[in-house]
Amino acid sequence: MSAASTPVPVEVDVLSFCKLFEDSPYPLAVDTYQRGFVWNDDKIRQLVDDLADYQKNRDPQPPYYMGAILIHRNKDKKKHFIIDGQQRLTALCVLHWQLSGSLPAKCALTYSPKSAQRIRAAAEVYRAQHSRPSTEIFAQISFTVICVERVDLAFTFFDTQNNRGVRLHATDLLKAYHLRSVGGETVALKEELQTHCARRWEGIQQGASVMSLDQEFDHSLFDKFLWRARVWCGTRVTRGDHDSVMEEFQKRTWVTKGDHGTIPLYRSRHNRLGTALSLTRDGYSEIHTNRISLSPKAEDLPFAIRQPIHKGIGFFLYADKYASILRHLVTDVTDSDEVTRFREVYASLLMANSLFLREIFLLASLLYVDQFGEDHLWEFSLWMEHALGAIRLEKHQVRYEAAQNFFKKSDLNLLDVIASAYRPEQVIQHLRLHHTRRETYADEKIEAGKGVQGDYKTAVLAYYGRAELTSLSGKDSWIAEKIEAVRHGS
Repeated sequence: MSAASTPVPVEVDVLSFCKLFEDSPYPLAVDTYQRGFVWNDDKIRQLVDDLADYQKNRDPQPPYYMGAILIHRNKDKKKHFIIDGQQRLTALCVLHWQLSGSLPAKCALTYSPKSAQRIRAAAEVYRAQHSRPSTEIFAQISFTVICVERVDLAFTFFDTQNNRGVRLHATDLLKAYHLRSVGGETVALKEELQTHCARRWEGIQQGASVMSLDQEFDHSLFDKFLWRARVWCGTRVTRGDHDSVMEEFQKRTWVTKGDHGTIPLYRSRHNRLGTALSLTRDGYSEIHTNRISLSPKAEDLPFAIRQPIHKGIGFFLYADKYASILRHLVTDVTDSDEVTRFREVYASLLMANSLFLREIFLLASLLYVDQFGEDHLWEFSLWMEHALGAIRLEKHQVRYEAAQNFFKKSDLNLLDVIASAYRPEQVIQHLRLHHTRRETYADEKIEAGKGVQGDYKTAVLAYYGRAELTSLSGKDSWIAEKIEAVRHGS
């Protein structure tokens, strides 16, 4: 066979829902190995609400993008089998039936009786919705359609999408959702605001991640930090996933009423009018007000990490602030002594510890800086590292659950303590009272330099200038001595 007649192994195109079915040479089908239809009622309601809201905006706008669809063209069976995207397509086909009384052309999706029951439930949800899109929506919905000729290539591509980050991440969907939510009094203003928000998002995505090597920065920002900071309250410390992130940063966000370019503000360190109260000789009280400044730095935006997030502009400004704080802590050029000493703790001690413990160290530090800025930041980092170091000494293998349990199984969740504290000293005192773990350090018998625990022990001894010792007993006193020495300039 000549090169000219060799079929192209992968074809990529952007198609509307209508074109996906109408232009297909074969019917679209689901093969027997695929799981059934599993979308619950909440996801169905969310879809129909989003589509209806999209159509309410009569301004010119981009298509309603719903991600990538992966298809295997099976010439023997003369069908296009959906490898990835069948949940979305099934939900849309059910909606198509409800709105037009028929399925799309060349729709050959078939399911088990259990899936059929879920499909009937989805149809009931659609019928119960008061606000529904018109049939025009199917020409407005678009996908990136990837069609492959060989089934082995299909599954290689599928695995690559799901395991190596090519597949659309929650943040990609959040970006599209909140860009659509950006409003303006005129079409021109709306487009300008959307462009501004898109540029802020690009700024977040630029550069390496501060943490997880297997994720882009915007992915780890939401997965490892912002979702946990907001959701991990009390003993509610669970493993997050794609749907959890979408729930928190899409479904639970708030609509801005009135001017779409303006969002409400809530209590935060940068949004506080009064900073001090004086009692005068004549018995009157005098409030000292905070200086109101319009800082160009995103980390100075007057937000709080657990505040409500407003759709559109509010989402992008919120994300920009906490991306900036993380980079300020770890990567950006700094002339701050507090940040420099913080980074020394991170580089010397946390990098010798478990990846999972490094993540929660930065998570707690993010909340701390959001609440108190750099005030006592280095001291906080020493006591926080001390608490996590005890976990490393107790466990040769530190798993995800061990890091989770640091917050979950304490009498008070440290993240809640930070979020509710008024002074940084309160947080540091909490760490000293509840997380010192003196017995763990006193009882350790680990050989320095041997294995992961030994490497950590070596790092601790070096950082505190105790390389001649064979025990970590008394590490809490070393912290106090080091802080005292810095305070007195010795």
